[in-house]
Amino acid sequence: MSISKNFIIKQKIISVLVLFSFFSFGGIIYTFHFSACLDKAHIKLVEKSEKIEIKVLDARINLDNYLQINIKESLDSSQWYLKKSKLYIIDVERMITDFRTYTSNQEKLILSDLSRLKQSISNLENKIKKYNDGLSINTSFDQFEQYFTDYEKSLHLFINETNSRLKQEIFILLLAIFIILIVSLLLIIRLTNNLIKINADLVRNTMKVEQRERRRIAMDLHDGLGALLSSIGIYGKILAKEFKKEPEALVKLNQISSLSKQALETVEEVINNLNPSVLNRYNLSESLEKLSGKINKLGKLNLTVNTDNLSGMPLKSTEVIVYRICNELINNSLRHAKASEAHLILSGYKTILIKYSDNGIGFDSAKINNSESGGMGLKNITDRISSIGGKLNIKSRPGKGFFIEIKFNINTIKHTNEIN
Repeated sequence: MSISKNFIIKQKIISVLVLFSFFSFGGIIYTFHFSACLDKAHIKLVEKSEKIEIKVLDARINLDNYLQINIKESLDSSQWYLKKSKLYIIDVERMITDFRTYTSNQEKLILSDLSRLKQSISNLENKIKKYNDGLSINTSFDQFEQYFTDYEKSLHLFINETNSRLKQEIFILLLAIFIILIVSLLLIIRLTNNLIKINADLVRNTMKVEQRERRRIAMDLHDGLGALLSSIGIYGKILAKEFKKEPEALVKLNQISSLSKQALETVEEVINNLNPSVLNRYNLSESLEKLSGKINKLGKLNLTVNTDNLSGMPLKSTEVIVYRICNELINNSLRHAKASEAHLILSGYKTILIKYSDNGIGFDSAKINNSESGGMGLKNITDRISSIGGKLNIKSRPGKGFFIEIKFNINTIKHTNEIN
């Protein structure tokens, strides 16, 4: 169930990232496209506006030619230029309305100025058709120039307004992207926390199952194989008494009893490793003190244990893992490091800190990830530390001893129920 939830949460995180990326890139592309289209429209507006003035100016030149030379074609040409200028005005009106997002006062003003330009050109056309007074026509041309000057001002203001509107829309889009980014980050953080919680639950349940199985196997070994080995030892002693007068048989029976005793001790050691019985009677500090006393009695390693600054109260399942880590470190010093001294320090409250060092032969800590150089003991330690969400720092060099620092937060290893 946890694995399926894990997969679903990862899918949700990916979906959030994809949606955010799609919206952000879509918004940016749309903004650039709209900005480019608006710039092109402004350029066309300016070009069309210039053509309006040019055509009216051409009409005035042709009219002057008619007045001076009295060529009928010049009068027709001036009328054609005026009609062409009116068509340009219609094009400009259409372009303004095509890019409309909402009707503004500036848009109304520029359309009104265009309407006056169109009306003034129509007046010029009528006067040219009924030509009878050159002064009146010149006055109409001057009026057109005045109207066109007003129109140019309106066009400038209109372009500034549309650019300002575009900037506002870009700002709103960026603000929306920022808000979506914040929401996406909050969702990702929430989903990540759920993912961490699920992984922690998975580790916790794994630890529960592992500890439960260890206890079951330890009980089966104790009740089954342990009882059989004890029975073999007892029957060996009984038979030894019966074969006192047969030295050869007596020697073999004593060997059987010795081997059964060694086998029983080995089974008890395996049982203790699977389920440290000392933790059932003592807390972690007391159990480590007991282990220290047992190690020091062997005379091979002088072990000191300091738990004076340990004030945290880990759950029993966590104590088992910490005890096994410490036991594994001590066994490495005994079996592989050839150390004569070792020091174990436990301290902390919510964050537990373990420091262990020995004066053994050491190894190259740069090859810690190499299973051949690291050894199974060290790999077991790193696996156990990972299972409780801890961090470790190892310092060692050949001939310079061994040092390890382990840190983990017992708040990250909360259990709803203790391991039964």
